[in-house]
Amino acid sequence: MLGSQAGDQIEGFSNRQLKQVAKSALRNGDKYNAILLYETYRKRKPDNSRINYALAELYRQTRNYVGAKEMYAVVLQSDDAGDFPLAAFYYGQVLKTLGEYEEASKQLKEFRKNYIGVKDARDYRKLSRAEQSGSDSARILMAAPLNVTIDNINSSVNSRNVELSPIPINDNTFMYASLKVDSLIVFSRNKSQGEIPVRQFYQAHKEGMDWIGGEPLGKPINLPGVETGNGVFSRDGKRFYFTRCEKDGQGRVICSLYQASRRRSRWTQVEKLPLLINDPNYTATQPALGRTIKSDREIIYFVSDRPGGKGGLDIWYTVWDEKTKLYSEPKNLGSKINTAGDEMTPYYDLTKRTLYFSSDGWPGMGGLDIFKAFGSGNNWENLQNVGYPLNTGFDDLYYTVSAKGEDGFFVSNRPDTVKLETCCDDIFYYRWNDFIRITVTGTIYPFEQDRFGRKKDLSGFDFMNPDASIQPLDSAKVALYRQDKNTREYLFMDRFTTGTDGKFYFTLEPDEEYEFRMEGFQYFDSKNYLSTQFFNFSDTIEMPPTWVNVLSDKPIKLENVYYQFNSSDLTQADKQALDTTLLVLLKEAPEFIIEIGAHTDSIGDMAYNLKLSQERANNIVNYLATKGIPAERLVAKGYGPTHPVAPNFLPDGSDNEAGREQNRRTEFRIVGTIDDLTGDDDEVFKNN
Repeated sequence: MLGSQAGDQIEGFSNRQLKQVAKSALRNGDKYNAILLYETYRKRKPDNSRINYALAELYRQTRNYVGAKEMYAVVLQSDDAGDFPLAAFYYGQVLKTLGEYEEASKQLKEFRKNYIGVKDARDYRKLSRAEQSGSDSARILMAAPLNVTIDNINSSVNSRNVELSPIPINDNTFMYASLKVDSLIVFSRNKSQGEIPVRQFYQAHKEGMDWIGGEPLGKPINLPGVETGNGVFSRDGKRFYFTRCEKDGQGRVICSLYQASRRRSRWTQVEKLPLLINDPNYTATQPALGRTIKSDREIIYFVSDRPGGKGGLDIWYTVWDEKTKLYSEPKNLGSKINTAGDEMTPYYDLTKRTLYFSSDGWPGMGGLDIFKAFGSGNNWENLQNVGYPLNTGFDDLYYTVSAKGEDGFFVSNRPDTVKLETCCDDIFYYRWNDFIRITVTGTIYPFEQDRFGRKKDLSGFDFMNPDASIQPLDSAKVALYRQDKNTREYLFMDRFTTGTDGKFYFTLEPDEEYEFRMEGFQYFDSKNYLSTQFFNFSDTIEMPPTWVNVLSDKPIKLENVYYQFNSSDLTQADKQALDTTLLVLLKEAPEFIIEIGAHTDSIGDMAYNLKLSQERANNIVNYLATKGIPAERLVAKGYGPTHPVAPNFLPDGSDNEAGREQNRRTEFRIVGTIDDLTGDDDEVFKNN
């Protein structure tokens, strides 16, 4: 803060000088000195509504809500209140933050009545409705508080300045960003960039029941004089996305996303994400990570003020293709998440497919509230306020969840016994007092089959006690789905790949209906169901052995499909054979993609045989299409003589008629499913 000598100097300024220096301070982002200058001016001229409104705005922006309430009230009671039409809106916001919900609703309603006929009226009227709705619902939320314990972390982590972006690493460690100085910083326009303290990453470790922080990260993530914060680790822990911010040529603070790679125990190769994401004219910050549903690619959610959004700050996403090293064109999460207000600090809980974020555009208790929604990409549903006391009338943001799910961190500027002022954010630790952890596990076994993938006679088979000779399925993918309580549709949650023991593991939530599906074209019609409706305690559920019918991806010969010599035409006998074999499979498994492979013996010209075999495969595909099988499910492939299964000639060089007959064959094999072709709707990659 300014010292007493500087304060005496300000007292010697003329009124004109006070306004000029205050405007200069604001251009340099120095709101606290601007407040001091305007306060001095107001002592001399208390009825200057323009200065009073400027003070009210600065108090609100620096989160001095009591001061803001007083000054907005002064402006609204003045004769020229009409010159400041947004004063009523912000007055209602501040009242709501301070818990004066009834008066807040009155002011917001009055604002909507008068704020008409201007360019941004639609957005502000929409925001005021959300604020008023939040005032009405806040009392309901407070009447049914969550069973959660919340602790303000001690001063080794929380300073008098802003702390942000807590990142759980394990049960005993988390990272965060902070401005480590002893007093509240006020930036002076006379300080050089190198003298200005910056936010950096720090680590905190758990000792007993307390967190001990203040250990700075080194290079290459933290750099001297560079604002750094807002990070997230990849699922495998080998990559770290984070934000760096700096002023551009116009004096605007622009944030950009970076990625660091881990080699052994060290972070290396810090790279700025491409221009597709980091537009130099707009901010990109606060990364969070999810996964696409079908291809399991990495989704990077981030916050930006780029064009095409719904309001101020919006949440966007891009998809990272690890094979091509490309990012998709960023997309806005849409109106189910973003509003005319600000949405920020996303965190994605991959286990629950749930996005947590903070917003001042949805109905909340005041300031920024934490919300959650189920979904992925730009498909979201079931938006909810997470409730009180995680949310209060103050700003609540940066909500995260630990790996075990029963605790985590968030950030708030709420006053408490440690810190009474509301200017600056602290990190809070929470844990659920009634947390229920349900784990399910099971083992997958293959049925014994015939060569067409059909189950053999299973009468008398002991499903509950597999014979030791039956090996569990290795590398089998099991997908978990949860039923939507409104639509009754099963929605994808997670997937697990079995090891040599054939076991899968999932974490479930109470009072839900689940479905387990085998993924991959070789697993035919394999689904199980489980309800956790009556689980009000933590437990591990051991499911009975899961038996699946495994179809081979190896070629299967189509018996009784022959061609006349040197012809590609199907005979009536060929068609009948197709009707009773391959056509039956295609209709019973409409998701399969089948390759029809036609082969010849080695007699004749290679080019001719390749052409003949391709025509034969094409004719089978065309015939199946006349039976209603979609073209995208059929692949015709002529192999000619290139894949013999028997010698075309005997060892003495004479003709092997029996061998050539085996080679003149038509086969089919399952090569995938329709879902494999469609991929993720959001994955349109561009060179960058």
